[in-house]
Amino acid sequence: MASPKALRILFADDERSLQEFMRSELPRLGHEVTVCPDGKSAVKALEKATYDAAILDLRMPGMTGIEVLEHLKRVSPDTEAIVMTGHASMETAIDAVRLGAFDYITKPCKLAEIEAVLAKASERRELKHKNMALETRAEAAEGPTVLVGNSPAMQGVHRLIAKIAPTESTVLILGETGTGKD
Repeated sequence: MASPKALRILFADDERSLQEFMRSELPRLGHEVTVCPDGKSAVKALEKATYDAAILDLRMPGMTGIEVLEHLKRVSPDTEAIVMTGHASMETAIDAVRLGAFDYITKPCKLAEIEAVLAKASERRELKHKNMALETRAEAAEGPTVLVGNSPAMQGVHRLIAKIAPTESTVLILGETGTGKD
């Protein structure tokens, strides 16, 4: 497997042995990691820095992983969230994905499994960035769209466009040949 690009990772879990494991192994895989022992400290870490990915345990004292996930998606919607739990159920998996989790891992998990999920998260982030760059380049190549004319009829057209543009509606434009319907 190709090594993923280095990610800034927030890891939140109340299990001390898992904290130490991630604190040593994630940097060995080339990632930068911030380890938090509970949900409240994870929220504080999110207020101070941005992360590429967050691995969140579902059951933590004080604040659950789902609550941290909700906060994460409000303050940093582009952060890829990976939910981890030793108490897996279909309901918790569905809740996590519905709230924007990128993936769901059950404990105990192998380092190779975490590495594979982080590689997918890194690839997804890279694709998002490439897509945004391509959209920006396409918009720049197309140039600004300007309607010519300032008559009362054209002002009505501008108001109508402003009203309809934010919707997903299909619009039929009628008119004589050569009047500039394109």
